[in-house]
Formats: sequence, C-alpha cells, structure tokens
Amino acid sequence: MQNTKNKIYFNFSYKALKLLGDGLYSNPWTAISELVANGIDAEATKIYIHINMIDKKNSTIEIFDNGYGMDYGDLAEKYALIGKNKRFDEDLDELQRNKVMGRKGIGKLAALYLSSKYFLISKTDDDVNYWCIDMTDIMDDDIPNMKRQDTIQVEASRDWNKCTTGTLIKLVNVDLRNIGEQTLEGLKAKISDYYSFERETVLIYVSFQQKKNDKIIFEKIEKQIAFKNFYAFFNNTDVDFNDKLPKSILLNTSIPSKIKKGDSFYKRCPIVILNKEFETKGEDIFIQEDGQESEELFEYEMRGWIGVHATIEKNEAKYNDELFLKNKAYQPNRLRLYVRNKLAVENFMNYLKNTQAFGKYIEGEIYFDILDTNNLPDIATANRQEYKENNDRIQKLIKILKPIIGALIRARIEIGSQIRKEEKDYWEAKEAEEAAKKEKAEQEAQRAEEARQEAEKKYQQAEDSRQRYEEEVNIRKQQTYFLEAALTVDDRTKNYNTHIIKGNAEDIARSLENISKKFPKLKEEHEFISIAFAINKIIMTAKNFSIINYDFKRTIENDDLGYFVEQYFKSVPTDDNFKIEIKNTSNSYIRFPYQDVTMMLYNIVNNSKKANATTLRIEIYNDDKYIILKFIDNGNGIRDGIELHTLFDFGLSHTLGTGIGLAQIKDLVENELYGTVVIKRNKTKGVTLEVSILNENQI
Repeated sequence: MQNTKNKIYFNFSYKALKLLGDGLYSNPWTAISELVANGIDAEATKIYIHINMIDKKNSTIEIFDNGYGMDYGDLAEKYALIGKNKRFDEDLDELQRNKVMGRKGIGKLAALYLSSKYFLISKTDDDVNYWCIDMTDIMDDDIPNMKRQDTIQVEASRDWNKCTTGTLIKLVNVDLRNIGEQTLEGLKAKISDYYSFERETVLIYVSFQQKKNDKIIFEKIEKQIAFKNFYAFFNNTDVDFNDKLPKSILLNTSIPSKIKKGDSFYKRCPIVILNKEFETKGEDIFIQEDGQESEELFEYEMRGWIGVHATIEKNEAKYNDELFLKNKAYQPNRLRLYVRNKLAVENFMNYLKNTQAFGKYIEGEIYFDILDTNNLPDIATANRQEYKENNDRIQKLIKILKPIIGALIRARIEIGSQIRKEEKDYWEAKEAEEAAKKEKAEQEAQRAEEARQEAEKKYQQAEDSRQRYEEEVNIRKQQTYFLEAALTVDDRTKNYNTHIIKGNAEDIARSLENISKKFPKLKEEHEFISIAFAINKIIMTAKNFSIINYDFKRTIENDDLGYFVEQYFKSVPTDDNFKIEIKNTSNSYIRFPYQDVTMMLYNIVNNSKKANATTLRIEIYNDDKYIILKFIDNGNGIRDGIELHTLFDFGLSHTLGTGIGLAQIKDLVENELYGTVVIKRNKTKGVTLEVSILNENQI
C-alpha cells in the first residue's frame, strides 16, 4: 500500500515484530504448534516437523505441509500483512472460514520467535516460490522484507518432494540447548495435545536428528493417553471409549494381597462411569464488542471426555497403563480446552480454582467453540495461550464443568476412603488376633511352667542319690564366675572396702558431672569420656559385688556367653516387683571380658527398673553370622520426639541417670565385642535393646 497526500499507512519495524513474537510464545513448542496450525488452515492432510539437533545451539527446524500453497499475490497481500484475519478472506467460502483455526493473523510471528532468519518455499499448481526472511544484521528501525531466492536446500527433501503443493518453513540457527532427552520424550505427546484429532484427515509426523549418522525418519504423532489408569470417567462425545477404558484398576493398599508389585500390595477396583445427565449445552446472550449484551441468543455446547486418574505416581500408574508418561516436558494430568479443534488452554483446571488434592488427578479434553465465534469478540489474551478469566463465556464453561469435576473427584475420594477403612479394620482385627494368640500362648506357657515345676518338685523329692548331689556340685562350680560362696572372716573387711571404693567413685562421678555442666565442651574430649567410663566401671563392679557377693576380676576368657548371662541372673537376688525371663537357644562359645559384660547386664537391668518395668525378657540365639542378645522390657518406653540413636550419646540421659551407661554399652559392644547395638520402641510398651556379636569374634 502506497502512502498518498491525504493518507499515510503504518509500517511495522523489525523491533516491533520481534517484540510481538517474544510476547506471544512461552516456549519453542507453542511456536512450532502455531506454524503447524498454518498448514491445517491451508487444508493440508499431512504436516511434517523435522528437527536437526546435532548442533543444539544452531539447530535447524523444517515444517512443511501438502496444503494449497501460496503464490506471489498470496505472499504479498496476505502472508506479509500482520494481523490479517483469514476468516474474512474473500477466497474462502463459509465452510472453509469456519474451519480456520487462527483469527488474529499473527501466527506467522512464531517463526521470528524461534529464529531471526528463516526460509520459505511455497508450491502451487502453477509455480514454486523461494524466499528468505533474514533479520540477522538489520537495525531495530528497519522494515523487514522477504527476498526471493533461486533455490533453498531442504534437509527432508525426500518427503518434501512428495508434496505437489504446500508450504515449507526452514528455520536456521535455532537455540535448543535447553532441550534434553526427557523433553524430546514428551515432545511428541505435547505436540499431539496441541491439536484435536477429531480432524481425522490431518496427520502430523515428526523426526529428530541428534547424531551425525541419524537418518531422517518421520514418525506419526498419535495421542498416547493412559485411559487404563482412569478410575472414574465422563464422556458426552460420539466416541465410544469402551475399548480404551479398563473394567477395573489397581489401587495401593497396605493389606497383604495376591497382587504385589515391587514391595507394595494392590487391590483391583471396578471403575466408575458417570451416567448422570449434566447440563452441557443451551442458549444464552453474551457480551458483544461494544460491551453490551447481545439481543440474539447464541447456542453453546461443551463436549468432551474427562477422567480422574487412579494415581499420578509414575511407576504405580504404569502398573495400570504403560502409556502413562510424566516428565518435566509433559504433564498428563491436565484438562485441555480446545477451540476450533486447536488447543486453547493447556490446563483449564486453573480457571476452576479447585484446591482439592485429587484435582491434580484430573485429565481430559473438552471443546467449547463459542469461545471463538465470528459474531462475538475475540477474548483470547495477547499471548494466545489463555483467555480472559472474567469473560461471560468463560464463566459459562466454568459453571458447566464444576459439577462434572466435583462428581469425578468425589468418586476418587470415596474409593480412597473405602480402602483406608478396610485397612483400619484389617489391622485392628489382626492386632486383636495377635493379642489373643499371645494371651493363649502365655496361658499355655504358664500351665506348662506350673506342670514343669510340679514335676521338678516330685523329682527333687524322689532324687536324693549321691550322683545327683555331685551333679549339683558341678553346676555350682560353674557358677563361681558370679558367686563367692564361702563366708570367711574377711567378708566384713571386703564389704567395708567395697563400700569405701564405691563411695569415692560416686563422688568422682558427681564431680565430673558438675564440671561437664560448667564446661559442656568437655563431653567431646576423648580423655574426659575415658575417665567417665572407667569411673562408671568401678561403680558397677562395686555394686555387683554388693549384690552377688563376688569379687569380679577383669579377665578375658573363652566361655559360653549365653550360659554366662543365664548364670549371672540366677546369681542376682530376686525382686518380687521385677521378673527376669531368659530363653537361651544359643551356641555362643567366644572370648569376652567377664567384668565388662557384667557391667552391661547390670546397666540394662537398672535402666529397665528406672523405666518402671516389671518384666525383662532376655532372648539369646544364633543366626548365620551373629550371636543375638535381645533385652525386652515392658517399662515406660521412650518418649515420642526422641531420636533413638541419640540415646547412645555420651552424657545424654532421658531418665535420672548420668547418661554414661548406654554410651559405655555401645563402646563395649562395638570396640571389644566387634558387634552392633540398637534400641527400638516396642509396639505396645517398653523398649528392646538388641546386641549382635560376631560368632567368629576373637578378642
């Protein structure tokens, strides 16, 4: 258009076009989809996307179709005119105008978003045109132009040559460095989402070249939707989804079942099809371009399908449907809105403001063409990827969708609640069953013990032979590790000396504790810890002497550790309020320090009594590698919030003690017995201290 004396036409500078392109698109795939839409508008039946990423910084993208192409007049008067609305093209009949996807006439700016230089080839029945748009070195104020070329080299020439008519866009020096493997994996799914494939006549193909030796092989893009992962489903289209949907799906449960995947159990649940009739169409008045309500009624209809996924955890979803794809490039759990068979909003759930957790499980494809009708204002935002939220047509769609989405989410919540209730009932019944078994076993054990005691009593009464006496003497000799049987004239002196040693050691321990309170950093010093351990050993030895009348020597001998533990507790005076039960099935002949092990046993008993335990059960047995000693009490246990591993920290006490006992037990087990020690909370009451010692231990 030429300016005249009375009329001056506006022109777009390069900077204006570049700013428009950058503002319209948020990523390369939305721009590519816009270029694909141009092929659909040109009534193409096949569209090809070739991406050469061998040099990611300078990638090449070729997009071509077999549409009707453009001659010189079309290029000059339509393509180069920014903002031309194709729907008012005089060359199109009414049916063709209604099929046109674009409306703003700015889709061609997608090429400028991707690259400042691209080539265009267009074939018609009469001619082939070669053009170049190069804005690499032009100034911001320059007016862009297209320059005719003699020819253009096409990488995907084999497939392009098969198109007798159509248009090819070749973009060079496209920066795709941010595109990784996962992005490429999701790209085909993402491109398939940009278009509604209700247009069965349009086929889209894509090829990627990532290495020099990669051949150009086009692969058909098809929608890959994980229908078999839907728990509840709504559909008001003419498409029959029965062959795509499953009869049932797997949902995770804690109840052991025959269906086990990895370490988890699953329950098979029948899916829900929403049969309720929802109001999805009607007639209404809408706001016109002048801001006033229309006088005529416009027909509207929301059609499509919507489902709620059983799970959106990738690995679990794949147990239901291998097609489930989720990565940083592609998120399937979205409610995609199509207008005129083209993706208008990637996730319409954002408009519904649904904050429920299962709102993220919704996926669907819905159609609402009233949003882009020629007789009402264009309500798409400037970037063409959203709509104005307060528009009356958007609000109409929200009103239609809310009951449907609500019904789907309720169905998913109900099955989840049902499974949780089943789990609660199962585990409560299991716990009751275990408690009953335990009670029965304890009763049987008690009866057996009473019978054993009665038989032993009769046996003791009947057996008074010399041989029995000698056996008893031999047993008592083995118990001399713990008992000094003779009451001699020196006992009073020994007891007095033991009392003096114990008193002095306790004074030293109290002094150490007071010093550590004033200087907490001392607790981290090795020498301080060693002194505290030594003092504690002296106190424990003195206490054990006073209890079992035995002068312990710190010796290391080969002996049966399990038997040693048994005999120790037989030597300790009984307490009516504290019962010790021992079950020893071990073969535990190893070298160990008697005095240190005795100190450990005393500490364990003392801790249980401090925790108000009435019973300490000791289990000693072997596995393939270890001698296991389990000390299980029914005391107060360990308060919630306390990390179990901290109980072994030196100087840290959660009772009224010094905080040395457990630390010294850990030091003994790990550094002298070459084993491990752990403490656990019991399911009902009390704690379990488990000591594991290597069978082959040689101290």
